[in-house]
This record gives sequence, C-alpha cells and structure tokens, in this order.
Amino acid sequence: MFTFDTTSDPFLRMSLTGAVTEDDERSYLKALKQLSERQSPFGLISIIDIESGEVTHETRRAQNMWFKENRAHLAEVCFGLVRVRPKIDPEESDEAFIRAMPFPTRRVAREEEVLPILRDWLELHDNKRGQA
Repeated sequence: MFTFDTTSDPFLRMSLTGAVTEDDERSYLKALKQLSERQSPFGLISIIDIESGEVTHETRRAQNMWFKENRAHLAEVCFGLVRVRPKIDPEESDEAFIRAMPFPTRRVAREEEVLPILRDWLELHDNKRGQA
C-alpha cells in the first residue's frame, strides 16, 4: 500500500508497505510529480517495508527519469531525506545512494528516529537561506 501524507508540512511522508499494486505505483509516481511542483521547502520521510516483490521496472525507470529531470529543483526545495528501512541489514551500505542525492540523506531503522534529524536539517536550511 502506498500513502503520501502532507499533513505535517514541511515534513512529508511517503510510505510503501505490504504488497505493491499497480494503483500504488501510479500513486507513487503522482506523488513524485507533486514534489516536483512544490516551491516551499520540505523534508521527506520515505518508508519502504514491502512484503512481496518490488516495484516494476517501468516504475523504477519513471522514477529515475523524474529524478534526473527534477534534481536541480529538489536541491533547492528539499532540505533532507530520511529513509526508514526496518528490514535492511544495518551493515548494508547505501553510500552510493547518499552521494547521488543533492540534499542530506540518512537511513534509519525506526520511524521514531526521523523527526529530530529533519528538524536539525530544517534549521540548517533556514539558516543558510537567511544568510543568502
């Protein structure tokens, strides 16, 4: 199931859990489009805890194209991404993913760890904007 929650703006929450359906994939791509249209700063919480399978090759491809097209805009408006991955081995490295992002990125095991990180990044982002 995919959900996109904007009620705690500027802390946005995307969640993909359980079994992934075609509707979930369409909703995910629609949420990415919404992110690319945002003009106000945001921090993103990404929760992936999929029970079976993965997203399709087509969705991964569309996601990658979206990121390439929106990378510069994201660098301006996204002050950070925290990825919650409860089932990933903590020894598994995500250095390449982190280096590819134009904003601070971190992986945690529990959602409870997210907000302090994003609040710190928001403060840094606001301080940099205030100095500009």
